[in-house]
Amino acid sequence: MVQDVLVAQDILVDDFLTIFVSSTLVLVFGGFYVGIYTAVKVNMLKKWYMPLGYLFWALTAYCLYLMGSLMHVNDFTAKALIVAAIGLLLIPHAVYYMQDRVHEDNEH
Repeated sequence: MVQDVLVAQDILVDDFLTIFVSSTLVLVFGGFYVGIYTAVKVNMLKKWYMPLGYLFWALTAYCLYLMGSLMHVNDFTAKALIVAAIGLLLIPHAVYYMQDRVHEDNEH
């Protein structure tokens, strides 16, 4: 009978700072993406700022990838990071869509 063996790879000490900084930048870049997206949608910023917001989302996704690859995550965790990146992209769209529909339905 063959037993499944889980092999855990250690995180290299040299990679710790990169992992720490990239995980911090996930929060920073994600916040800028959501902030710019929201500001454009409520007309606080001009529409031409939107590509800058998507650039911040791309930087967030790259930092998630970098963090996951340096931490040697397993397949499930890698898929969870992909879902998190896609969720960050789509949730502001869904929130604004729902807010816009409620505002149209309840317009005075």
